[in-house]
Amino acid sequence: MEEKRFGYEEFGLGLILGALAGSIIALIFAPQSGEATRRQIANKASDLKDSAEELMEHAKKNIEEASSKMEGVFGLKEKSVRRKIEELKAELEKLNLGQAQG
Repeated sequence: MEEKRFGYEEFGLGLILGALAGSIIALIFAPQSGEATRRQIANKASDLKDSAEELMEHAKKNIEEASSKMEGVFGLKEKSVRRKIEELKAELEKLNLGQAQG
């Protein structure tokens, strides 16, 4: 069985959604006018949207950094493989020249 691990993004999103849900419930049961409650809900929703956008930007940045690192690693591996192939070709050419003369 493979365990699924949650990262910072999932935890942050859960924290934000939990805080929003708690705030909305508190506002619904708070003794104030409907207009004030709607205004507070709209403000909390706006805050949630901003937080979610920040979280998405952070996740996007992390993905781009990881992608860049992977490209670098694979690029280095490719260069190493190409260099080895060139070395092997050179060795084979030396062997072929040596056999032709001998």
